[in-house]
Amino acid sequence: MKKQRYTAEFKQEAFKMLIIDGVTVKEASQQLVVPEGVLYSWRQKHLDELEANSPVGAQSPKAMAAEIAELRKQLAKQKRMTEILKKTVGYFSEDT
Repeated sequence: MKKQRYTAEFKQEAFKMLIIDGVTVKEASQQLVVPEGVLYSWRQKHLDELEANSPVGAQSPKAMAAEIAELRKQLAKQKRMTEILKKTVGYFSEDT
């Protein structure tokens, strides 16, 4: 079986999907038809490159990526809580 080669631009777009757009590795893997393990390694390699090229004193790209992921989780949790509260208010405000 021949090993698939990908362009640097393709890898860059995959990285943007994962970090900036917040697409999960599983979803990106299905959309791009690339194995999940390959996407994980591209993401790590790109973060390492950014880390090496980041200015001294600036926040680490790895730390920023982790913070973005944490904020996305918190936002999703808050959205779920809002939906639960909306349903609860609707339930208690119904005329019986």
